[in-house]
Amino acid sequence: MNRAGLIAVCLLMMGIHHPAIAQDSTTVRPLLNIIFPSSPDTVNYSQIRISGSTRPGAMVNINQIPVKVYASGGFVDRVKLSPRDNEIIITASDSLGDTTAVLKLFREPPLPISPARPTEIDNRIIWPDNPVKLLSGDVLEVRFKGSPGGRAMFKIDKLCKNIPMTELDPEEAQGMQGIYSGVVRLYSKKIVSGKSVQFELKGIDGKKAKAKSSGLVTVIPDQIPLIGETIEQTYLKPTPYAFTVMSILPPGVRFHVVGERNKHLKVRLSENEYAYINGTAMRLLPVGTPTPKTSIGLPWISYNQDWIQLNMNINTRCPFTVQQTIDPARLELTVYGARLTSQWISYPEADATIKLIRWQQVGADVFKLFVELNQRQQWGHRVRFDSGRMILEIRRAPKIATPPQSPVADLVFALDAGHGGVEKGAVGSTGLMEKDVNLIYSKKLAALLDSAGATVVLTREEDVQMSLADRVEKARQANAHIFCWLHNNSVGATSDAARVRGASTYFTVPQNMDLAWTVYPQLLEIGLQPFGRVQSDYFVTRQTDMLVVLVEGAFMSNPEDEMLLMDEVFLDRLARAVFRGLEEFCLKQQ
Repeated sequence: MNRAGLIAVCLLMMGIHHPAIAQDSTTVRPLLNIIFPSSPDTVNYSQIRISGSTRPGAMVNINQIPVKVYASGGFVDRVKLSPRDNEIIITASDSLGDTTAVLKLFREPPLPISPARPTEIDNRIIWPDNPVKLLSGDVLEVRFKGSPGGRAMFKIDKLCKNIPMTELDPEEAQGMQGIYSGVVRLYSKKIVSGKSVQFELKGIDGKKAKAKSSGLVTVIPDQIPLIGETIEQTYLKPTPYAFTVMSILPPGVRFHVVGERNKHLKVRLSENEYAYINGTAMRLLPVGTPTPKTSIGLPWISYNQDWIQLNMNINTRCPFTVQQTIDPARLELTVYGARLTSQWISYPEADATIKLIRWQQVGADVFKLFVELNQRQQWGHRVRFDSGRMILEIRRAPKIATPPQSPVADLVFALDAGHGGVEKGAVGSTGLMEKDVNLIYSKKLAALLDSAGATVVLTREEDVQMSLADRVEKARQANAHIFCWLHNNSVGATSDAARVRGASTYFTVPQNMDLAWTVYPQLLEIGLQPFGRVQSDYFVTRQTDMLVVLVEGAFMSNPEDEMLLMDEVFLDRLARAVFRGLEEFCLKQQ
């Protein structure tokens, strides 16, 4: 049997519907199948990757230049794009014939330099372009693009007038010329709502151009505080544009709202600290609602299954953050708007997880609780509110089985096969879909863990679509110790798919670093190229109440990696590599 036939058999054994590969010896595969990009399409790239498949042994040319065809029939390449219209001609031929496909892509041209004459303002760059709400005394930054070399100013009705602007050096404006920037501190003793920023530019030809911002400015006096309350689980973020988060917040947490940027509410944590919350996750409370302040007592300690509970009496759900360190093992809880009222802690005699609890009133309304732990490996923490209590829960280390049992025995693992349903995930050059590969090797890993005595929960067992929140909640309901988020990787639209390949593991929370570090070398042992151990910030990996590792086995977008992922024997090895990493990690906890 030839190699193409072997690949087809592997795919049939895996149950993958893979139209790019013959399902039996009498079926002739299509001579040309383009996977990426779609056509027609509009992009803003200077180059774009091409991926597709042909029959093994066929020849493929892209814009009359031969490209490599892999044993699977897959091919990849990159093509430079000119501004505006592009036609990419792909031909494939073998002894049975030839065929041609034409991809039509429109590349959005870069913004042109505005002419020095006549003077103009380019309406494509005028900030603010979204509503902005400010507290009286806050700073507003504005910007527009126009003819270079001029003099610019702006005004806002009832708030300011004739505020000068400066033309930025291109190095400060992503290489663009004619970018004017202005800054003003706005004051008002009453609400000024929905005002546009009005710009005026006087060019070197002596002419004037005027424009208005589409984003409207509202200034709120600071005499009457606005109070908001979270209505669903959401994130406290350091800026309205940040991917990283400061804290995961439950419903019912109250904040002093002082503004709005980029559809995020700006909230005051303390006298000099601010943060942002998605505006859809919070409701404003009636005027006159007290600012979020609470008394807080030092914790009394209780237990719930394998969780230690530090219960602190409060009367308002105030904002908080939790910082974790692993050396030394410590949690630092900061509660904003809190004032300590009691100083009494009784340590439990039956548990030695907690080494020492310290506290500090660092400001009039900022309370910190430091929990030093006797844990080499922290297994999870979370904060919740219940019946007038703020509860910091810390997971006790599970008992690790000793030989002859596997170290994973009696632990609970949640395995999540990434994507599913209409969410295909990455798609290889032959049409192999990541969602299918993820599901196959997650079931193989589940079988290995189950045979070793572990309890296994699969977030999905079929080709169904699930939200990330539902996947995490299923693991949470099972009280999982370790959540394995199982994926395979892909390059972006402009990267070199033939060059980038290999395995990687990811973590966000410090407690998960050693888990990611331990699984990663096992992936390299089975012959995968090293792509790296990565600290990043994803919805799943930022969860703190269980250990979480994201495993990216190989690159679907790389034809050589894709061929590995077509092979069921390799998927067995991939699952076993992750299993060995989990066993090694647990063994270190004995």
